[in-house]
Amino acid sequence: MNSQELQAAIKLIEDVVHEYGVLDAYLVGGYPRTLAMGRPLSDVHDLDIASGLPGRAKELAGFVATAGRADDIHQHHRTTAVTVSIGDIEIDFQGSEPHGKVAPFVRLAGVEETPIAMNIFDRDFTMNSLAIKVGTSEILDITKRGLNDIKAKRVVTIIPADIKVPEDPLIITRAIRMSAKYGFEIDRELWMAMRKYSNKLEQKLSVHRLAIEAFVLSKYPQSKGMLDLLGIKFLEAPEMVEMGKEESED
Repeated sequence: MNSQELQAAIKLIEDVVHEYGVLDAYLVGGYPRTLAMGRPLSDVHDLDIASGLPGRAKELAGFVATAGRADDIHQHHRTTAVTVSIGDIEIDFQGSEPHGKVAPFVRLAGVEETPIAMNIFDRDFTMNSLAIKVGTSEILDITKRGLNDIKAKRVVTIIPADIKVPEDPLIITRAIRMSAKYGFEIDRELWMAMRKYSNKLEQKLSVHRLAIEAFVLSKYPQSKGMLDLLGIKFLEAPEMVEMGKEESED
């Protein structure tokens, strides 16, 4: 996605938000992270939209799909998130509501338990916890940790890793990718949880999902050493990498 396409997609979302009076939509994930890191916008491969009200993001997905004459719109079975594809651009709108288990950690951080705060605290890493309200430019650091951990070049989970990793073992490969891509250090607590629950990757993820992860990690030579330390071998199978490449291109 080039910067012109990215800005056009953001403008489309801003126009829809304004037209329908949706005042609680936020850009989250890769876009605000890229801005905070001062990296080129070519690093952004899709846009993630969250909402301050339950169910609003999926409603907004329909408005954006119509206004942008989307080529495709589909809902993901596992997360219930909705992806709207317009040309080469994919815009993901949040699905399932955050798990109630994050509420104590929101309170512990001294943050008001708003729907957007719950959404942010339910995400994976502090580096992905930044948000920008649609129509504004201010980067919001709701966890009060995202900007500091980016500056310190650390991959850290928002809630304790020993809780988050077994619930979502895909965090293991995501942490390795973030570390390899950006040269960030994986937090010790997170690394220990990755070692403890590394077997859950193959237990909980489909072969197709693992293949995609193998293909993505194959782009980063440093990832193999980390996988070896965790006793994870699927990257060593050339057929897995090839399957992941084909899955990613579909």
